[in-house]
Amino acid sequence: MYRIIQVLNNNVAIIRIENDEQAIAMGKGIVFQKKKGDLLKKEDISKLFMLRNKESQQNFSSLLKDLPLNFITTGYEVIDTAISKFNYPVQEYIYVTLTDHIYWSYQNQQKGNYEVSRLPDMSKEYPTEYAIGKMGVTIINERLNAHFPDDEIGRIALHFINAKREGEPVTNEVLDPRQDIINQVEKILLNKGIVRTEENKNFYDRLMIHLNYFADRLDQPAEQVIFSKSLETNIKTDYPRAYAIGNEIYQLVSDYANRKLSDSERVYLAIHIQRLL
Repeated sequence: MYRIIQVLNNNVAIIRIENDEQAIAMGKGIVFQKKKGDLLKKEDISKLFMLRNKESQQNFSSLLKDLPLNFITTGYEVIDTAISKFNYPVQEYIYVTLTDHIYWSYQNQQKGNYEVSRLPDMSKEYPTEYAIGKMGVTIINERLNAHFPDDEIGRIALHFINAKREGEPVTNEVLDPRQDIINQVEKILLNKGIVRTEENKNFYDRLMIHLNYFADRLDQPAEQVIFSKSLETNIKTDYPRAYAIGNEIYQLVSDYANRKLSDSERVYLAIHIQRLL
């Protein structure tokens, strides 16, 4: 028997299991007319996603504020299946980045804004990650009644390549030039004394997500989002360090794109950096 910590809907709850660990329990109607503190039978649970530590618990809570529950459980199923079926070691932040990616890719498809990534074929260089990506697309399409294209296989594979746990390095160079941008940005942040910590990890991961989507759009016309000049001036005046670091990153990405980017991106980057500071 497992103890319910939080009821999420009739079919999903956060429960406490052995060794005081937490998990997401799923099953048809398993939490109907139940409340916090009630017990669940083990045999009634059809899927169980472990929340192995405080970071994974916080990641889940953070996602729950921003994304629909079915996208979160789908993202977790892709990752947990990769861990169990392929014995693939991941860093915890992939639960945030991959789930966020699945949601926004779905939204872009629904709105007709989906853009093909044109990633190079990585099936030979990264057969395991490519197989995970292929499996991931199948799970996503089944669970969300979606129609993710084969283009998503490479994108999902890239999330796993980037999030492979330290001590288990990927031997080949990452093929996507976006990763070079991310690596350069991480060097800039490190030089400024900014590293991913327990306290700032949510803001750090959100910046990385923003940069991935920013880099995805580099070959598209710049979107000119209109900011009042006073807003940018206030950010520059009130947060000079964040603005300077954001501008350095802006110039780096602009050099990669070999063109002037939207001025709004400088403001977005400064806001992300200020959250980290």
